[in-house]
Amino acid sequence: MRCRGSITLFMCMTIMMITSLGFTLIETSRFYGVDSKAVLVTSTTADNTFSEYIRPLWEQYGILGIDRSHGTGDEGDGFLRDRILDFANMQTQGNVDYLSLNPIDVSIDDYMLLTDSDGAPFIHEAAICYRDNIGKELTSKVNDNSREVSNYENLNPMSLPAKNSSDEDNNLNLTEEQIRKGSSMVEDVNSFKSRGILEQVIPSDKEVSAESFNLSESVSHRNLHKGNSKNSTKASSLDKIVFSMYLKDRLSHFGKDLGHGGLKYELEYIVSGNDNDTDNLKGVVGRLLALRGSVNYVALYRDEARCNQALALSAALLAWTGNKGAIDAGKYAIMAAWAYMEGVLDVRLLLDGGKISMIKSQEEWTSDLFNIGACMSPDFKARNCETGMSYEDYILAFLVLESSRNESMRSLDVIENSMNSIPYYENLKMDNLICDMDITIEYEADPMFFSLVTLDVPFLDFYQFKKKEYRSYL
Repeated sequence: MRCRGSITLFMCMTIMMITSLGFTLIETSRFYGVDSKAVLVTSTTADNTFSEYIRPLWEQYGILGIDRSHGTGDEGDGFLRDRILDFANMQTQGNVDYLSLNPIDVSIDDYMLLTDSDGAPFIHEAAICYRDNIGKELTSKVNDNSREVSNYENLNPMSLPAKNSSDEDNNLNLTEEQIRKGSSMVEDVNSFKSRGILEQVIPSDKEVSAESFNLSESVSHRNLHKGNSKNSTKASSLDKIVFSMYLKDRLSHFGKDLGHGGLKYELEYIVSGNDNDTDNLKGVVGRLLALRGSVNYVALYRDEARCNQALALSAALLAWTGNKGAIDAGKYAIMAAWAYMEGVLDVRLLLDGGKISMIKSQEEWTSDLFNIGACMSPDFKARNCETGMSYEDYILAFLVLESSRNESMRSLDVIENSMNSIPYYENLKMDNLICDMDITIEYEADPMFFSLVTLDVPFLDFYQFKKKEYRSYL
């Protein structure tokens, strides 16, 4: 018996259709597998990209950022896109397999730099890094100290209400020796104040750093690159306080050298903003002397016994005028000079690692009105008060009171200056460091089983995928 050819042809067509359907289903399954692989490769590539943070920046300052110029200092994101494409290729190159995939392009759609919005991302990142290390009580104390410093810095001691003195107030009988020693006290203090600020408080045998840097090329002075992120980061008032505390612990200052390259008095630079350590230290010391002079005047004003001493000396020196107003004016001039010299002793102690109360008690007062000459010796310091504020505490208060822009940008100045002293990071620019980014990777893949399908469909010659990932240190 013979089979008809028509049946054989029908069976062949049926087998081809079933086979084509099978290969189509397999290819469809493969398509979704390749798509999933593209998602995985993009995610891993984004992780790899953000793992290439600047290690010394993290180790010294706890800040994360990836350099879009890849150490060249160049503008644009070409180096970073090439690096991202390299990461993607590392995961897809090799022998052809069932899920072969070829990365062909990278675009950086959206990115934020540490310096954007006057350094708000930097402040926020530093606050995140440091917030877990402190408690609410400490931040509250810092805030209170800063407020107190601000109040006394803005106080004009001479604006305090005058105390009308009477003959009964001046009941001290000064010895001739006391009058002789106090006779030129105001003139001697004014002469002492004409010395250099650092000479007043730092012994001549103690070395002061003379490090400097190019201020005109610093982060706070040059035109910065800008990110194009649609996200916004704004530092809160708590971030501001925490950031200031972070700076106090992470940056060097007079008496604490953390071994950073560049400026040695990093905190003093943030407060003063000069291009060299010496002038920055002068700025902080001058501010401390003015502050301590004001608060010591308030302490004297509240101290009846010492007020009477000043009045008695003024009366002894100006009795010849017969003018009670002149005697009162002399009293306040003596108090101002006395408060300043006590402030000199305070600052010496602070620079030596001691602590001073904001407003001194009678017992904490150190200088003697009738022996002001002894205060002029650089080795003579105020009495220490363990419950008082240290040099770091005063600088911390100055930092909190500084504008957010000055504080963040000057901080970036010293960090960049320090990083540039490290081999391989000479060209690092803080306005090239990305902390938040969206990336898109484009892929192509060739069909594997459609060549076995009897369909002539041009759009099935290759697949295209675009996958997006977002990463942030914030």
